[in-house]
Amino acid sequence: MQKIMVGGGCGFIGSNLIARILDGGVRATAVDNLSTGHPQRMKSDRYQFLKGDLSSPRFTRSVFQEVRPDCYIHVAGMADPLPGGKDPVHDIEKSVFPLLNVLRSLEESGGAGHFILVSTGEVFGGENTPLPGEKETPVPDSSYGVSYLMMEHYLSVYAPRLKMPFSIVRLSPVYGPGQSLEGETGQMTFWIRAILRQDKGEIPRLTGNGMRIRDFIYVQDAVDALYALALEGNTGVFHLGSGIEASERDVFSKMRQASGIPVDISYENSYNNGPQKRILGHQRLEEELGWSPATTLEEGVSQTVSWFQRWLG
Repeated sequence: MQKIMVGGGCGFIGSNLIARILDGGVRATAVDNLSTGHPQRMKSDRYQFLKGDLSSPRFTRSVFQEVRPDCYIHVAGMADPLPGGKDPVHDIEKSVFPLLNVLRSLEESGGAGHFILVSTGEVFGGENTPLPGEKETPVPDSSYGVSYLMMEHYLSVYAPRLKMPFSIVRLSPVYGPGQSLEGETGQMTFWIRAILRQDKGEIPRLTGNGMRIRDFIYVQDAVDALYALALEGNTGVFHLGSGIEASERDVFSKMRQASGIPVDISYENSYNNGPQKRILGHQRLEEELGWSPATTLEEGVSQTVSWFQRWLG
């Protein structure tokens, strides 16, 4: 039976991915230090959880010597672009160093059948086109984007040395049930928290004029695509977005409508977080795997808000 290991397997995307792998009847190993993630209570004899920090060479070596996965999916990088803007070393320590430890450990243990690095559309900056294709050269304009592009390059250097097939999947902003209210998974968490916690005086704020445009992707659609890629083994660079453009103001309005709670919004000064418009789409995934997202933005936002309302009681 195939074995898939997920680095960062207890975080927002990682935990949803582990659940999808188990639903598919495949063995799954989650590796996580639980700094932001939470241990999963998976009732399956095909599930294994290994607690530890991928920044530790000793731990990382022991993990790959024990498991030797057929496919390794790395979703252990930083999810929040803001800390690196104040301290770029933070992004390197939390994203680049762990990946290097994984690659060096794979070099010692003989590699993996397939390596999938989950990257981000933030590798594209203002000098890139609003609709960058998989072949376009990224020009990041943030520390966060630079760190992920470094990860992509390191994988591109190590994988051929190990004769290890690899894929790089660049994500548009991901949202859905399981996001943390502490905000490390993006702007949406701040908006949901403010809408549902008005009694605590929180005010929803949109960056700039709220017209920054992205093609937001629902988490279940995202993990379906990653799982399909793991099974099929296609290699190279893939973009993973809905392909449907929406402004942050549009998304907030849909959240407010789904919650049924009337709330005003305010606007704050813009910070450097990529171009005003970026749509990644999913061209290669659709052409090679026949994959396309199944969830509309309205459906996804409604399910996300409902999940938070139940979770918060």
